[in-house]
Amino acid sequence: MAVFLYVITIVLGALSAFLYAPLKREATILGLFRPLHSWQNLHGIENHAIDGTIACEDLHYHEPSDMLYSACAGKTVTAAGWFPGAGSLDHPERAGYGTLVVINPKTLKSQKLSLADFEGPFVTHGISIYSPPSDLETVYIYAVNHLPNPLWIATSSAQPKAASRIELFVHTVGSDTAKHLRSISHPMIRTPNDLLALSEREFLVTNDHYYRDGFMRLIEEFSHSSWTDVVHVRLVDETHVTASVSLNSIPNNNGLGWGPDQQVLISNAMAGALYFSRLEGEHNKTLSVTHSARADGVVDNPSFFPDPWAGVDGKDYSGYLLPGLGRPIDFPENYKDPTGKAPLASMVWYLPASAGKDGDSWATKPRLLFSDDGSSLRGATTAVLVAIDPATNEGKREGWLFVTGVIAPHMLATKIDFATTLSSATEQD
Repeated sequence: MAVFLYVITIVLGALSAFLYAPLKREATILGLFRPLHSWQNLHGIENHAIDGTIACEDLHYHEPSDMLYSACAGKTVTAAGWFPGAGSLDHPERAGYGTLVVINPKTLKSQKLSLADFEGPFVTHGISIYSPPSDLETVYIYAVNHLPNPLWIATSSAQPKAASRIELFVHTVGSDTAKHLRSISHPMIRTPNDLLALSEREFLVTNDHYYRDGFMRLIEEFSHSSWTDVVHVRLVDETHVTASVSLNSIPNNNGLGWGPDQQVLISNAMAGALYFSRLEGEHNKTLSVTHSARADGVVDNPSFFPDPWAGVDGKDYSGYLLPGLGRPIDFPENYKDPTGKAPLASMVWYLPASAGKDGDSWATKPRLLFSDDGSSLRGATTAVLVAIDPATNEGKREGWLFVTGVIAPHMLATKIDFATTLSSATEQD
């Protein structure tokens, strides 16, 4: 008996040691070691809240026009009651009528676009933009729309509550209108989160969950089960749509983005991981993962900042931005606060461009670029960095970091000084 107990003690001790590191990481990502009462805010030189940007989950920079594009719910109360992307399915009768928004990164002003030939509802989530190389004034905008399913009956589980689909709009730079071209539905577009436009006729979309709500959704998130996928969708003609799985090996795949040289970025939100991949194939495109990196927090919609003024002082500040919730443990309850005031902390991490090169980058530690307890920015989901021309800025290397959140009352722009904020991160490699 004594020998048996001795063996059990050794086994349990070894198992505890083996599990300690992964359990500690899970706790860190959930925010258990980051209590709000002792939260350390980390902002830039100055902050500006951008009017007219309520509950904007995603954000993209259109370099040819020097404009930012987003899709915004417009009201936090409707977003809190019906947003399948967050498992909030209580009030399908209050599905919101969101819109597309353009932000000028120089004036920090926003403009809502009127949506021609489109009635709604429009429950916004991820978007992606595309301009043909021959016509950079034309912007095609793919946008997720989480519609309630009219076939769902509360007493039956035969039908899902949401009938999510993708909307395609076209916009001319400088106009105040986006024309709706078509709605895109397919059985393989189940729980769409983010999009990556490949052309005006094809895109990638992530299904971030297998289960739309309930206990199994939580099990799915915390067990890191590979029940999600990235789907390649092609618009064959005006009515025919084809779809195929591009990748199904990443659990809780969430955000998509472009890296340098056609690199595709994919986030595993709850694992705090960023995956670097390449597109392969001509017709049915697949994704091949090359390597990955991780942050000590949720990674939502990743983006890449290509430093346009790298030659000015010989320093290249290009890098990856990894935004996410600082305390996702608060999200399920605080998201549904109809007042939009329950705190949701935010964090944005920065990885130097060298981390994106093929190879093992798990040893490359991201630098915390922005942190907020929810008082200035609520629940970060996307971050985009836009550089300021040094010729107009007394030679200083600075830029505006735009951070937005799915249930935030506004988007936040914070000015970043590259020399003091990014230098050590780029020099560590």
